[in-house]
Amino acid sequence: MIRRVLCYLGLMLTAGLLIAADYSLPAAYWDAPRAKNQSGAMHNWSDLEQNLRPEACAQCHYEQFDAWKGSLHAQAYSNGMVGQFPTIGHTSGNRCLSCHAPLQEQAYTDAEDMMASLQLKLTHPEAVDADADLERMADIPLRHTGVSCAVCHVRDFQRYGPPRAGSSKTGHIKTDVHGGFRASRDFEQSNFCASCHQFPQRRAINGKPLENTVREWEQSSFASKGITCQACHMPFRRHLFRGIHDPETVRKGVSIKAWRNADGMAEIEIHSTGVGHAFPTYVTPRVVVKASALDHHGKPLKTWAWDIVREVEYRQQWVELRDTRIMPGEKRRYQVDAPPPGTSSVHFTVQVIPDYFYRGLYQRLLQQQPDELSKKLLQAAKKHTHETEFTLFEQTVRL
Repeated sequence: MIRRVLCYLGLMLTAGLLIAADYSLPAAYWDAPRAKNQSGAMHNWSDLEQNLRPEACAQCHYEQFDAWKGSLHAQAYSNGMVGQFPTIGHTSGNRCLSCHAPLQEQAYTDAEDMMASLQLKLTHPEAVDADADLERMADIPLRHTGVSCAVCHVRDFQRYGPPRAGSSKTGHIKTDVHGGFRASRDFEQSNFCASCHQFPQRRAINGKPLENTVREWEQSSFASKGITCQACHMPFRRHLFRGIHDPETVRKGVSIKAWRNADGMAEIEIHSTGVGHAFPTYVTPRVVVKASALDHHGKPLKTWAWDIVREVEYRQQWVELRDTRIMPGEKRRYQVDAPPPGTSSVHFTVQVIPDYFYRGLYQRLLQQQPDELSKKLLQAAKKHTHETEFTLFEQTVRL
């Protein structure tokens, strides 16, 4: 059962869904992407230009590298994912890598290659050098860098990217390096992200794919206003890719207030003001709204809790147990009714657990007594799921 759960979680839409522009990217841009070509380098490139590691790109593009290195894209080759590969095998593992490390150059060649990579993951957990020391990281496989520069910007040794800042020119742009690059507005469209952030409708659960982010955005006012994924997750073209794991990003996306209403009851409201998709968008996070009735000494008398989550479970097939997420622009209120006698105040908290689903999944996998390599990787991943939790909001309302 676990194998099928993982396959469905890891199976992403690989066909490119790109919006037409003056210069559109090749139709197969996300179909088994390959950064190198079969005949070798072109334009008499230097060894540095041919190197696909992000540290090589950082020699000239350090600002982009510096932002990216702390992102989840840089950590996409994660302990929790690869810790499952000894059980499911390298072929299924490569299906997961189709989004977590999508280049053909990053795929496993065989089981031996996979096991060597996993051993290296344990002994060298850092896949990228923070100071862009290319020589120090030269022996780390490219797959360990996850969704790195070349994944989005290199095909057949050609460089692709958005038009230069302040310019609308698309197509081939002459430069002194790389033989120039090809500029396309597709990089500035939300559908550029669809290959990995929009699962196919044929795998829908209760009418919605496991990950439905682009469709949620299309149905929101953000799409009609032209506010793209990049506007929030790559502000000013910064390669930060921040989302539910980042408290500052989440606080910018939702407005929360708590008060005593006209009936004398405590109430809290969450308004999705700046999130262009469901809050939260995927099945892995859970947001918990808690209210505690306190006496005049601050002693808890009663506690209420409401979950904001899309909860799914695999029972021979995927089943949606509930979907209580907040849609773009929606306001959700939670009221504390009939607090017990002696209540003098109500304390509200909003807790964000970005990796809630994975926390349970890793625990179940560890209970199955995996091999020692998987055990160490999964234990590290489970520990990390607790480290990502944070308090989004906290306030006491006096009655």
